[in-house]
Amino acid sequence: MPTNDHYVILGNGPAGNHAAAKLREKDGDATVTILSDEAVPFYYKPKLTRYILDEIDVSELLVKQLSDYADQGIRVRLGQPVERIDPGANTVHLAQGETVQYTKLIIATGARQRILSSMAPYASCLQFVSSYDQAVACKEDIRRAESVLIFGGDLVGFKFVRLLTRMNKQVSLLIYPGAFWPFSLDDEMESVIEASLAGLNVDLIKKDGIENIIPAEKGYRVITRSGLEKRVDIVFSFNGLEPNVEFALDSGLDIDRGILVNEYMQTSHPDVYACGSCAQIFNPGIRAHTTSIGWANAVTQGELAALNLLGEHREVQWAGRKYFDLEGVKIKTTWWEDIDRG
Repeated sequence: MPTNDHYVILGNGPAGNHAAAKLREKDGDATVTILSDEAVPFYYKPKLTRYILDEIDVSELLVKQLSDYADQGIRVRLGQPVERIDPGANTVHLAQGETVQYTKLIIATGARQRILSSMAPYASCLQFVSSYDQAVACKEDIRRAESVLIFGGDLVGFKFVRLLTRMNKQVSLLIYPGAFWPFSLDDEMESVIEASLAGLNVDLIKKDGIENIIPAEKGYRVITRSGLEKRVDIVFSFNGLEPNVEFALDSGLDIDRGILVNEYMQTSHPDVYACGSCAQIFNPGIRAHTTSIGWANAVTQGELAALNLLGEHREVQWAGRKYFDLEGVKIKTTWWEDIDRG
C-alpha cells in the first residue's frame, strides 16, 4: 500500500546509509531523508589515515557521490547538525532553527573522539583524526612536523603510529590502557603490543600519564607525571570514541553511554530506533546492554533497524569479523557474548 511516511535517519555513516537503502527498497512510496552534521557525503572513515598519507585521493575516500543518493531516491541534507529531538511530537530540531517532522526515526549518529576529563584543560593543544574535516585540517601540519606525540592508542591510533613512521617522523607513543573503551589493556596485552612495535622507530612510554601540555614557540612541551619532558610539533589524542548522543539527552529516551535499545534496535520510544556505535544493545544472553565496533556490525544493525521499523521482528546478531587485530592483541568487535580477549 502506498504510504505518506517520512522516515528520517540521523547520521551518514554505514549504519545510516544501509538503513536508508533498506527503507527505500522495502517502501518505495515513503520519503527517506538522511540528516548529517558533516558537509561531505558518505565516506570510508577507516581510510582517513591513507588519505592523510596521500595513498588515496578524495574520490577513493568517498563511498557515495551526491548523485548516488538521488539515484536511490534518498534525500540527503549535509551540514545539518541536530540540536534536539522530540519523540513525543515526532520532530527533529536542527541547529539552524528548522523543525523536521518524521513518521519513524533512526538514530545512527555514530561516535566522536573521546577526550579524557584529565585532558580537557589541554583540549586546544590536541589534534584528532576521527572525521574528514579533522583529517583535512591536520594533513599539512603533519607534513611539516618532525616530531609527534601520540597519547592513548586505540585501534586507529596504532595504525596512525605506523603511518607516521613511514613518513619518517619522530614518534613518541604514550600508551593509555583505558583508550580502548569498552575494553582495557592489561599488562600481558601491553607486552604483546610493545613486541609488535619493537621494529619501528617509536619511543614507547608506559605506566605514565600527561601532567601538562605547554604551547611553545614551535610546537609543545609535554610533561608526564613521572617528570619526563618531550618537545614535539604536534600532539594527537587517540583515546577511543564515545557515542554522539548529546542532542538526545533531554528527549526522554533511555540513555547510558549510548542510546539504549532492545535486541530489535528499538529505543524506549516505539517510533525511534538506534543503531551503530551510538547505541547500546540489550543482549538477552547476559541481560546487559553493551556496544559494538566495526563497519560490518554497523551495516547489519542499520539494515535490521530499518526492517524492524517496518514491522519485522528480527533479533540482532553480530556480523563480520569477530575480532580486530591490535598489534597482535585480538579485540572483540561484538557485544553478543561476554567481552573478552581471544
